Amino acid sequence: ERKIAMKKVKSLLLLPVLAGGVLAGGLFGVAPSTAATTTGAKSCVSTQITVSRRAAQGTAGTNYYALVFTNTGATACTLFGVPVIQPVIGPSHRPLGPPARNESMGEMAALHSLAHGASVSVAFGVVDTGNFTASTCIARRARGVIVTLGAFVRPTYVGLAITVCTKRASTTTRLVSPGVTGN
Repeated sequence: ERKIAMKKVKSLLLLPVLAGGVLAGGLFGVAPSTAATTTGAKSCVSTQITVSRRAAQGTAGTNYYALVFTNTGATACTLFGVPVIQPVIGPSHRPLGPPARNESMGEMAALHSLAHGASVSVAFGVVDTGNFTASTCIARRARGVIVTLGAFVRPTYVGLAITVCTKRASTTTRLVSPGVTGN
């Protein structure tokens, strides 16, 4: 009987915490973003979001490019997730090697609310192909990448001359984050 009573007490104590987490979106991994402060915004649609890139920042055998998602629509909107980034070659944008590897597996996505003109970004990592053996990599030059982000961003070409492996993932992506630096 004492165990049952303790379980009831624990449940009652936990209830406000769970309710607060659900209301704040935390239980489901959706936390408000500092990118903009908009209430009641609907999900972004692909016509509202443009994709651009910033200059590379290098570190320990990897160059990182901030890929920036900007709301150019007339109204505020929300988005979240990990973009799919596929290196491509040629005028028809044929895939070259595997898509970027998601480095944020297991992390909770934040819901970003974007006012008109506000941006979020992702750090797109390009590992130096010299870090891999030639037989496990087979390096080739890509002309750019195709970027998608769920229903929020249709496949969008971003010009970016990079060298990637064709036999293994040598590029990385992660969850979008507030601002334009990719961090």
